[in-house]
Amino acid sequence: MDFSDDQHSLAELVFQGATEIDAMEQVGEEANNALSVWRQRPDMTSSGAELLQMPDCTVFSITYEGEAGDYWPGESANEMTEVLIREFLYRDGICSLSDTHVRLICMKYQIMAMEGKEYVLICPYLTEAGNISGVVVVCATKMMTRLAQLARADAANQS
Repeated sequence: MDFSDDQHSLAELVFQGATEIDAMEQVGEEANNALSVWRQRPDMTSSGAELLQMPDCTVFSITYEGEAGDYWPGESANEMTEVLIREFLYRDGICSLSDTHVRLICMKYQIMAMEGKEYVLICPYLTEAGNISGVVVVCATKMMTRLAQLARADAANQS
């Protein structure tokens, strides 16, 4: 399945790779609390994207068929993340996901001679038959930047 979408493409974007990060504590207490609530939602077949809406984090869901929705705060705010997901991270669809393990992924890219990093939480949800129905994508880049700034300030205060 081609997961790409002509509406979500940037010709000037150069993908430099993605790395899964094991340490979920790096997303902070607020995100881990939201993930806990999301994991306990009553209907595990719904995306539950509204439960993952946090300040400084954009959210959208995408089904295994490539249909996106649940944009927060809106579609345009999610544009870069959706392009990275569709065109590079899951170009052939999300069928490669074998379980509902939430993943923290750092995607590196370059656009018009500027390098960037996008940190995303990939939160799979199921069909009634137990297959992966889709994922909720939470862009946690600003949250990660804020946590790094707090850590640097904390380290400077302890010196």
